[in-house]
Amino acid sequence: VSTQSTGEPGGEYTKVIKIKNVDTKTHKIKYKTPENKCFSTKFPQTITLCSGNTAKIPITFKPLLKELYSDKVEFSTKTDKFTVNVKAVLPKYSIDLPHSLGFGTCGVQSTATKTFTLVNKSIETYFKWDVAAPFSVEPSLGLLPEKGHCDITVHFTPSESHVYDSTAVISFGNGQHRKLFMSGVGKHPYIMVGEGEIVEEHVHQVIDFGDVPIGTSTAKTFQVRNMSEVEAKFTINHQISGTVAMDKVFVCKKREHQIKPHSSINIKINFLPTLEKMTYTDYFYINPAGFPSQCVVKCTGRSTAPQIQLSTNVISYKYTEVGKEVKQFLTISNNSNVTTYYQIILDSAESVFAVDQSCGRLDGKEEKTILVKFLPLKAIPYYKRVTILLHRQEPLFLDLLGSGFTNEIRPAKLGAQDLVKFNDKIRSGLSVYPPDVQSKMLTSDKNTLVPGIAPEDLPPCLQYFTDTQLMTEGSTMHVTMDIEYLEFAKCRAFQRVHHKTVTITNHTRGRITAIWNDNADSVFTVLPTEIDILPYKSASFRVNFHPQNPNQFYGASLECNAFYKVMRDTQLVTDETVCGSWSQSLYCTGETFEPGQEPFLPRYETDTTAILFPPALPDQPVFRTLLLRNCGDTPMSFSFEDDPMGIFSVKPASGVIHHSLSIVMVRFLANQARTYQFNLRCTLNTKHTVVFPCVAAVELPTAWLENQNMMCFKPSCMGSTTEQWYGVRNTSRLPLHFEWKLTPSDCLTVSPLSGIIMPNDTQYQSWRFSPEEEKVHKSLNVLSVYHVKSNRRKLTISVVGQGTKASLECLPKEVDFGISVVGEVSSETVSLHNPFSCTADYQLSLEYDGPDNCNIQLDKTSGSLSAYGKEELYVRYQALSQANYKVRVICTVSNQHHTLLTLSGEGVFPKLSFIDIRSVGVLSNASKKRIWDLFSLDLLNKHLEEAPEPAELRQLMETRSSDKNKPLSTKALAVIDFGSNTAGNVPSKVVVVMKNNGKVPSSFRFLFPPDLCLDMATWAEDDVEDVTRAQDCFDIEPREGTIQPGATLSLLFTYTHGCEGVEELPVLLKLSRGREVMLQLRGVTVKPGVAYPQIAHFSHTLQPVTIGSDSPPIQYYELYNGGDSVMGYEVIVDSLAALTAENYGCEILQCLQPHGRVQQHSIAQIPFLFSPLEAKTYAVEVPIMVVGDATYTITLFGEGVTPDQARDTEKTSGSNIPDKQAVLLDNQLAALSYEAIDFGVAPTFSLSHKILFITNTSDETITFRWNTNTTPLCNEVIAVSPASGTLAPRASAMIQVSLKPSAYPAIFDLDIICELTDNSKEAQYVEAVAAYQHAVEEEKITFTIKEARAKTPEQFDKSMDNWVATDTLNKYHTLPPIRALAPSPLDRPQHREYGSTKHSKHRSSRKAKKEAATAPLEPPKPPEPFYLHLRITGQVADIKTFAGDLSSFEIPLSSIVQPSDIRAEAPRAATSGEVVTISSILSFILKSLLDDVDVHSAIRNLSKEQIPYFAQIARTQAIEDVEEVSPSSSIVIDEADVEDSGSNSAESQEPEILENEAVAELPSQSPTVQENPDSVHFQLAPLLTEILGETISNIVQEAVQKEVVLTARPRTIALPPRSPHHIRQ
Repeated sequence: VSTQSTGEPGGEYTKVIKIKNVDTKTHKIKYKTPENKCFSTKFPQTITLCSGNTAKIPITFKPLLKELYSDKVEFSTKTDKFTVNVKAVLPKYSIDLPHSLGFGTCGVQSTATKTFTLVNKSIETYFKWDVAAPFSVEPSLGLLPEKGHCDITVHFTPSESHVYDSTAVISFGNGQHRKLFMSGVGKHPYIMVGEGEIVEEHVHQVIDFGDVPIGTSTAKTFQVRNMSEVEAKFTINHQISGTVAMDKVFVCKKREHQIKPHSSINIKINFLPTLEKMTYTDYFYINPAGFPSQCVVKCTGRSTAPQIQLSTNVISYKYTEVGKEVKQFLTISNNSNVTTYYQIILDSAESVFAVDQSCGRLDGKEEKTILVKFLPLKAIPYYKRVTILLHRQEPLFLDLLGSGFTNEIRPAKLGAQDLVKFNDKIRSGLSVYPPDVQSKMLTSDKNTLVPGIAPEDLPPCLQYFTDTQLMTEGSTMHVTMDIEYLEFAKCRAFQRVHHKTVTITNHTRGRITAIWNDNADSVFTVLPTEIDILPYKSASFRVNFHPQNPNQFYGASLECNAFYKVMRDTQLVTDETVCGSWSQSLYCTGETFEPGQEPFLPRYETDTTAILFPPALPDQPVFRTLLLRNCGDTPMSFSFEDDPMGIFSVKPASGVIHHSLSIVMVRFLANQARTYQFNLRCTLNTKHTVVFPCVAAVELPTAWLENQNMMCFKPSCMGSTTEQWYGVRNTSRLPLHFEWKLTPSDCLTVSPLSGIIMPNDTQYQSWRFSPEEEKVHKSLNVLSVYHVKSNRRKLTISVVGQGTKASLECLPKEVDFGISVVGEVSSETVSLHNPFSCTADYQLSLEYDGPDNCNIQLDKTSGSLSAYGKEELYVRYQALSQANYKVRVICTVSNQHHTLLTLSGEGVFPKLSFIDIRSVGVLSNASKKRIWDLFSLDLLNKHLEEAPEPAELRQLMETRSSDKNKPLSTKALAVIDFGSNTAGNVPSKVVVVMKNNGKVPSSFRFLFPPDLCLDMATWAEDDVEDVTRAQDCFDIEPREGTIQPGATLSLLFTYTHGCEGVEELPVLLKLSRGREVMLQLRGVTVKPGVAYPQIAHFSHTLQPVTIGSDSPPIQYYELYNGGDSVMGYEVIVDSLAALTAENYGCEILQCLQPHGRVQQHSIAQIPFLFSPLEAKTYAVEVPIMVVGDATYTITLFGEGVTPDQARDTEKTSGSNIPDKQAVLLDNQLAALSYEAIDFGVAPTFSLSHKILFITNTSDETITFRWNTNTTPLCNEVIAVSPASGTLAPRASAMIQVSLKPSAYPAIFDLDIICELTDNSKEAQYVEAVAAYQHAVEEEKITFTIKEARAKTPEQFDKSMDNWVATDTLNKYHTLPPIRALAPSPLDRPQHREYGSTKHSKHRSSRKAKKEAATAPLEPPKPPEPFYLHLRITGQVADIKTFAGDLSSFEIPLSSIVQPSDIRAEAPRAATSGEVVTISSILSFILKSLLDDVDVHSAIRNLSKEQIPYFAQIARTQAIEDVEEVSPSSSIVIDEADVEDSGSNSAESQEPEILENEAVAELPSQSPTVQENPDSVHFQLAPLLTEILGETISNIVQEAVQKEVVLTARPRTIALPPRSPHHIRQ
């Protein structure tokens, strides 16, 4: 397909179609031109193409309009045809670029770059980008060729921390546009120097280069880390100004860096000290791009100079013969690591003193030995102070002493001590007098002497550089020379003598002799060689220069020795008047280069190109050394130009260097404080000039103070101290001493008051403001800075501060940590607030109000809180014991104390107690008290109530399980006894209710031996196999849990009766952060058919009995038979008889029933009578022999008490067993309102009643039945009414429990059982029993007849469904008797069913019945009843002990005497209280009866009632007749009849029987009525008591059923009086 792209109409465009023959044969091709005239081609001709050849056909397109053109070119061969489409399309521009670009995060002022390719999919087009900042595009415009592409680069340079979203628009083609979405996030970088800490004030890192030798370079690095997620650019600025900028010793070459995210780079800083013995300080500032903060790096370093030391400073040769040479050695050593150079200023050729090495190099730690020679030329004293110049160090001085003598002349001898004395004379001013005069001056007045300065007292550089022009008034110059350097310049005639003059002046008061050293080989000579100079006179000498060779440099140092003339004779001086001599040196130079002979080019080396001077004070010189080294083999001359201003000077100013080096000292001296620059020019070999730029400055003490010399303290609390740091910077190059002078005030201090600030260093000083008054304090303080005390500069600083009040507040003010477990850590965060305008410096302390054994920790005990600031205070609380804590946090601000915060809390231990226990399964017949005692719950609760031991608290519930070393170390022990039962019986199960009676959640865990990760041998006392079996027998569910405060949890203890015997298992009860108790689980399995005496405790404590009581109560010991066979027992009373014998025949303890039998799984109560004689505790061991078993010894304890003690015992006595059920069981049918009834202490012959309620808790109707025959004693003294009954679901019934009258005192603790039965299950059981009986009967009369199967079973009768076939039929058996079958509850009407489907069903049913008939019949099992136990306790005491106060007891007289024995009781007047009570009750009852309509209707219907309930006391006619005879007589009703009537009054069929009995009994009772007219009160008492009891019972029953509210407020409604007519109606 060939595509033609068009341009404008009228144009011409050509494209070519190529045809290639790819066949092996030659083809002839014909073609047709396009039909559209806009397309044209050559005239069609036949094209012959050989194999592999190609033909080209041009197609020309000439458009007329802007539209789409389409056509084709048809080709044909002999065998085939094909076409080529030709199209011309309109121009359509298309480019390809990404939809969006995301740059992510980029650092502010950093640039992120991304590149993409812009592709042109169409014809050639221009493009142009339109984009907004911070994005930019390169190139922004251009030309895209057809099908071409271009790489576009996009830059993202955010200017601030912001999220940027922008759209770039590209324009192309004919106004077409495309969009490119760009996004990026600008983020400030965060860089950190070092560890990110502030090492010094405002300094993040300090780099100490230490001591660095001068002239050497040392480099150190510091790390810059990028802690952000973007690239960070930063610059390193080195801000330095003033004269400090002269010392650029710290250099950081690369100043701009870029760090990738979360990476670091090392920055290198070089230290190159230029001045010796200087301390340098400089600062570098790291500035991140686009971020205002900066990091500061402080650099410090010290330069070290060479440390050159001489072995001696004085060499004394004493007397030496003239012309004879003597030698001594001098050692010069370099004690540092710095290489240096030395030069001894001594011309060995011209001086009497000579050295073998006048100059050289000293490496670090190097020593050199120099040979020093002395050759006196004349008999005079010689003394020369030789200067040893050191490069970059102050010069050293060597004193050379010696005296030459001859046989004729012996001058004064000079020694080291003489030199010391001579210096002293210089200081005193005596040295200007000759020795002969000095002896006189010593004895005369010395006030005329002018003190002088010894040379050694001057600085070393100043000693070397001293000249006559600088002589001051204090200087002592004995002999001077007018010139030090003598230059003969160019001497063309080298064989001629050139001369110059030099003058020597005598400044002393004595005649001196000046002698020049005469060296015949020297080209320089002096005439005259010897001369005497009078005091204060001068002498001139002629210096001759006689060169011998042309074209050469000459130089020599001539010496002149001057001394007092009297010193030539040792006899004229004494040891006290000896004076030293003075050596004067004259350095002479000259050169003999002829015209046309230029000096040779010097070969030299210098150590520096510029000279930087150390800081100088006005009129105080500073010095630097310059090293010139002659590297050639010919002498080299040098000459320095003089400074016309005289500020810079050089010594030596000229000279000749012979194959060695020369150290030149340059001095700077000025008096104006400014920077000086001078180009020091040195001419070498008279032609070559070297320029040494000299830079020096005269420094004044200058310092910079922060904040424009002002310091403002923020408002401060009175009595507190506010500290602020204030920076002082030394802007000079001199170390500055500073001293503060503060305005007299007690509230402002600064530390330090004085000190030194190094050059360019900033020292931050601590200012403390301690206001004492509430006002604004202003002061003007003076800072004095100086380098020397004579040149001080004072700066002032204005300090402003304000004293205010301050205090802290806390929100909240009280923090209650609540209840927490001891040892548990609690924490709270409170907010501290400063409401004042000043910073409060506070101290926090604790004050305990109560126990202090709690751990209170504050995260800060002191601090500073800014004005109006807030901060959090973290309080950590830990109770260490069980107590209530109250702690006050005391805040002290400015010595003022106040309570900031009150902390309170209560530390408790987790508490658990066992509040209820229920027996399930085989133990259901056991009383609650017995199970309670077997499980030792009182002891267990006692252990759990105690505080845990420290050792128990060290082990948590989780870690206690892994304690392998101390599994049985727990002191708290308790036995959990499951009792006994026969082997193979169902497991014994006991439900124990555990309650969290504490205030915090309590977690517990029962740890069995495997849970403790212990070996069996660690805790097993018996065989390991027995112990393993015991683990399988005992179980506790659940074994662990958490109980919330006040909540309960039921635990199921299970013991499976397996093998016979006693099984025990230790289990650890561990409370989290609380107590741990070791439980000894115990169970007994008894062989079937054997009695087993189960004795829980082998000791029994009787109730205390009052001594001397004539009627002590009977007490009982319970003996339980845990087997399933009757057990006989016998109490062996021998020990009781022995106790009686011990008490003089008085029976202290009697067993009232020593023999007896105990039914299986029952209790026998063995009565004992305890009659103590003394108030003490009796103990006796009583053996009990079990028939067919062993004898068990029980220890009985009894305590005799006094009557007072007995009353106290009654108050404190009580049972710990709860009287209410805590949690209902899952299958529990009913519940009692009380499970224990205490009748208290009742007199004998009294009748007591207690009521309780039984409530049906199930959804089924139940039947209850009371069993009081649990023990013989129980049946005798306890009665329950009603004894049985039925309860609807959720219904309740009131039960009355009566304590029957007893004629003997006793203490009893009884248990009766309420048996509950589910009526629905009972009905099902009855139906199952009936079905079982019917099945048994049916089996007896059923037989089976076998016959062949019928061919058409559908025709047989299907009605004999009750027939059951048997496998065989005995032909000799008779037929069963013909009688009716017992009715079966399973009988159902049978229906005939026909058809094959029904037949199959009938067949399958018949098969099932056949299988059921063949199975053995089992009788149904009755439903297991549910048992409720009611514990009854009380004591019957002798009626005589109540002292006649029996008003609160009901005592039926029938229980004491017969009715015939009753005597009429004398009437008594009622008390006022009784009258009010009776009147109120009767008036209320009568009023209610009169207002009750039902009562009116009942009265009207009274005559219609057959037998009213009071018919038994109705009067007959015969009785009325008797009454007429005896009006005081009354009817006596037998008590038994009253009881019968009361018990049967509720039955519907009893009225007739009662009526007949009443009528029958009346005649027989008539005589009794006549004989006992007052006995009617006794006969009516039981009836009235019963009526009142029934009434109260009904009221209580209605209150329980919520039919009446007894606590409601009484309401009185005033009704209108009723008319008599209405009442009659």
